[in-house]
Amino acid sequence: MRRMMLLGTLVLATGSLAAQELSPTPAPPKVNLTTDADRERFLLEAAIVRRRSAPGGITGSERATLRSADGWEHDAHIQRIDQHKMANPIGATVELDFHDSYRNNVAAYRLDRLIGLGMVPVTVVRHDGTLPASFTWWVDDVLMDEKARHRKKIPVPDVEAWNRQMYGVRLLHQLTFNTDAKNIRNVLSDPTFRVYAVDFSRAFVNYSDLRAEKELLRFSRQALERLRALDRSTLDEKLGRWLNGRQIAAMLKRRDKILALAERLVAEKGEGNVLY
Repeated sequence: MRRMMLLGTLVLATGSLAAQELSPTPAPPKVNLTTDADRERFLLEAAIVRRRSAPGGITGSERATLRSADGWEHDAHIQRIDQHKMANPIGATVELDFHDSYRNNVAAYRLDRLIGLGMVPVTVVRHDGTLPASFTWWVDDVLMDEKARHRKKIPVPDVEAWNRQMYGVRLLHQLTFNTDAKNIRNVLSDPTFRVYAVDFSRAFVNYSDLRAEKELLRFSRQALERLRALDRSTLDEKLGRWLNGRQIAAMLKRRDKILALAERLVAEKGEGNVLY
């Protein structure tokens, strides 16, 4: 019997209870929008009624509660950072043409949909005061992030389904050259153990090589087919508002290397051991 291994990391307060009023005002209903288009519209149009610091971030991002004109509410993650440096020290190396930008979040969302992963929450760009920012749909009922799951040693109910999702996250991190990929607090799971990948502000680096080729061991057939179908004109149309030409060109070179790697692994290990 083949033993199935669980992929681990991607490098594979209680508050006080407020006194109730005699006639409490009912809480506004939570919004129940399920399509990307409906969520995009809500994020673009709903008013901000409350904001607080987002947990775990280092770029001053915020969690905000939005309310639509008809009274529906949902939270969003707001990031305004938009930094560009010609050279940025990273440990013993230097990253050239460094970007840490809200723009990358919406680019990652749109790219995720182009290749059919469905792991990046809906993200739009709108002004927050006088500055543009990314507004990302807050994932409700998050059970934990990957760092917490590892710390608590919580098993997953379906190892194969979980591993496939982890390979999807890895694929997205390699395709976008996400320099923050090792921060596994940006990988979330809900009570059904559906996985979400968030915060791509430091992705889309202008490198043509893969960040960590060894992480790519298995691939979704659908994702590979959609990767093959990507071309410069499609990416310019879908991502050109958020990425510059050098970023798109570098990503296409990484795409080519991912496809070549998948073909080589299939030849070496057999299709059934590589594709799903």
